[in-house]
Amino acid sequence: MSLNIEENAIFIADSHFNENQPELLIFLEKLQLNEIKTTQLFLLGDMFDFISGECSYFIKQNQEIIDLLNDLSQKIDIIYLEGNHDYNLKKLFPSIKVFSRDEQPVSAKYADKRVALCHGDMFVNSSYELYCKVIRNRVFLKFMNLIDFNNWISKKIYFGLLSKNICRIIPNFEDIVKKRVENYSEDIVIEGHYHQGKQYEIDNKRYINIPSLACSKEYSCINSYVISNNSL
Repeated sequence: MSLNIEENAIFIADSHFNENQPELLIFLEKLQLNEIKTTQLFLLGDMFDFISGECSYFIKQNQEIIDLLNDLSQKIDIIYLEGNHDYNLKKLFPSIKVFSRDEQPVSAKYADKRVALCHGDMFVNSSYELYCKVIRNRVFLKFMNLIDFNNWISKKIYFGLLSKNICRIIPNFEDIVKKRVENYSEDIVIEGHYHQGKQYEIDNKRYINIPSLACSKEYSCINSYVISNNSL
């Protein structure tokens, strides 16, 4: 499936929504009130600090965001690329185009350019691939939900993530990017995951890392081949 990226489409990534990081809620409320305007919204993963379609505790914790996204999906085109903190989401968002990790990178077009869209945690190593398959396994997640008496497992995950510092500068990020673009043949590569908000021209390809909404309080907008970051 190939998507067409519209002019003035908005991209956000890595909001890691929780009680200490409300930026996603603020952004969606502004979108709903037309204080921020777009006809197309790309969510590049890790929108929630954690959620899966099988985990009732986290669905309840994030119900306001789920409802907002479903309401907005009736008005604008929303594309959601699952990340490593949010997965098995298709049943939660019936009117949103949800792409699992296995369906990424997603092919898209912007004007005459070919674009690859990805959360960004692909092309790592075989051990990580195995880990990703295990934590997304629906039978495993349903079993964990079943034994989550008084939400003891969920709360342990929640408070563990709540204390995590996600806003760090990666000093050798351009070197990481040079290796990553080797996996792509498209003209433009757009990823989240790394929380760096950087852009590079490498081997005739433009690599764009969408900033973390939680860290920089910025969302990105595409216009005439330029992606600009805008303060929330």
